[in-house]
Amino acid sequence: MSKSSTIKRAVHFDFHTMPGIHDFNRDWDPELYAQRLADAHVTFINMFAQCNLGFAYYPTKVGIPYPGMKGDMFGDLLEACHKRGIRVAAYINVGLNHEHLRLHPEWSQVHKDGRIITEYQKNPSFFRTVCYNTGYRQYLLDTIAEIAAYPIDGLFCDCMGLRPCWCTHCTEDMLAEGIDITDEKAVTDFAYRQILKISKDIREIIGPDRYLHLNGVPYWDCRDLEKHIEVECLPSGSWGYDWFARQAAYARNIQPTVLYMTGRFQKSWGDFGGYKTVASLENDCYDAVLAGAELSIGDHMHPAEVQERDIYLDIGKIYEKFMKYEPWTDKTAYLPEIGVLTDSNGYTSAPYIGVARILGELKYNFDIINVAGDFSRFDVLILPDDLRVDAALAEKLRAHLARGGKILSSGFAGLKPDDSGFALDEWAFDYVGSDPSNASFFTFRNLPEGSAEMRWSDYKEGIIMYPREDSTVLADHWKPYFNYHWDGKHYYRYIPPEEKTGHAAAAIAGNGQVAHIAFRVFDAYGEYFMREHKRLVQQVLEVFIPNKRIRTEKLNSTARVTACGCDEFTLVNVKVDYPELRNHIGIVEEHTVQAAGAKVSLFGEYKAACLLPCETPLDMTFENGYTTVTLPEFEAFTMIRFDK
Repeated sequence: MSKSSTIKRAVHFDFHTMPGIHDFNRDWDPELYAQRLADAHVTFINMFAQCNLGFAYYPTKVGIPYPGMKGDMFGDLLEACHKRGIRVAAYINVGLNHEHLRLHPEWSQVHKDGRIITEYQKNPSFFRTVCYNTGYRQYLLDTIAEIAAYPIDGLFCDCMGLRPCWCTHCTEDMLAEGIDITDEKAVTDFAYRQILKISKDIREIIGPDRYLHLNGVPYWDCRDLEKHIEVECLPSGSWGYDWFARQAAYARNIQPTVLYMTGRFQKSWGDFGGYKTVASLENDCYDAVLAGAELSIGDHMHPAEVQERDIYLDIGKIYEKFMKYEPWTDKTAYLPEIGVLTDSNGYTSAPYIGVARILGELKYNFDIINVAGDFSRFDVLILPDDLRVDAALAEKLRAHLARGGKILSSGFAGLKPDDSGFALDEWAFDYVGSDPSNASFFTFRNLPEGSAEMRWSDYKEGIIMYPREDSTVLADHWKPYFNYHWDGKHYYRYIPPEEKTGHAAAAIAGNGQVAHIAFRVFDAYGEYFMREHKRLVQQVLEVFIPNKRIRTEKLNSTARVTACGCDEFTLVNVKVDYPELRNHIGIVEEHTVQAAGAKVSLFGEYKAACLLPCETPLDMTFENGYTTVTLPEFEAFTMIRFDK
């Protein structure tokens, strides 16, 4: 999938304004506002038309303008930005509208216990949520039609998260359809149909050519409605640094343009007095480059002022730095070598934290692919932990194996949906059933260098499988003396290994194409980060991919290295910044310096190599199929161009 370059160097503006700002838009100056954006090299913005309080920032005939607002804030800024070549997507919060729901409580989502207002102390933005199956629906569509009458370049619809509803309208409609309203899954499915229906209506109103992002609607299900995906992630607080990599790995296979929407906040959205440092913002931008994504920085505008001047001076310096890479990054696309399958339509689940961590730390490039999508371009597939194989997926996997592809599965992945056995005969192991032990262990057959000779904990549940004679066993299964349990007198917590069972904890089938790790290794790594779980996965991948695309020396596991390419050259991105965890928040206060002498080897023979953006030549060697360069000292990030 080629990458579009039509959105780049973006800013996302929140403007959620509480009632009672007595000097609202006191210093509002759209020309100054737009000029600060232009000076900061911004080319695209998401700009407030209506906020989550429900106030409009233009002279609406449908909604409620902010009390005391003068003029047309949104329209004037749209005009000022367009004069400077800055594209504008109108922001509207679709899932929250507290002022209208206060006046129209019948438009509110009703929880199964009858509440309209949630426990707002836990999630202060979501104290009222809308139901799309009420009169709110028509109000929303009329509002969007009003906004779409402006010459906007796109629309950003926020907070469209899936929430089941038991309001009178939904209840009556569900009963008419024969839906059991005590079945929460069925109620949730009904609510989801309402989201998809209104998403299609929104696209129809704004037309086929304008940008649309439906924030909260699963990527896969709205793939024919959106034109790009913005991966919202405030890694210094709300989401954490493990969120973006795996979501970008999924998104970039659905839409040609993906934005990393980070933010300048130290805490979260609405943090007017928080700014997490230039180094931290640059770190997030480097993560975007690693993933082949474009850059977007989130801000929250003061209701009586314009942007913070110094922040936009900093954003200008950051974007100027990344502009220098664009002559090459604009031509390239991310180059994965492993496809990771998911049956999720949107957000990936816990095992994918471990997948992204393990593959990133081992310097493998990967994409996450929907099981209904096309994964024919991958030689190696990973089925993590819980991915059962139905008839449709079984047919596609059979074709993958028939063309010589390889598969690594783990835990319950690869099983039939009813867990009665492996879905394909190519999983040439004897499946017994779920592991009755909840505290199992494993030992390596070939101990990795630096690992202790001991019995390692699985930490997560799995299955029991016997290896067949032609299998290559990588690890043996050990059972514990007893399970974690309470017997009425003691809780059994301190559980040592007892004996080896003869079952395989990890094995490669005799066909050499399918490997299975018997426990949920990716979920275990994503929660406990035990190195030997990663090394068990590594042993399989070293067999399946003898010539991995990138090899490195003297770079820590925290470094991330990815490749993007085109017909003329391959770019290798090397990032050594990594957040320090301070309490629960990842912090990048200053950049990391990588000492001279680190080596990067790229599979294949290349004509020349240089450091970008200055095109400083690098000496190369070619040996055993790899072109190798030695890096000088650098700070935070470097990009190497290998010319074909």
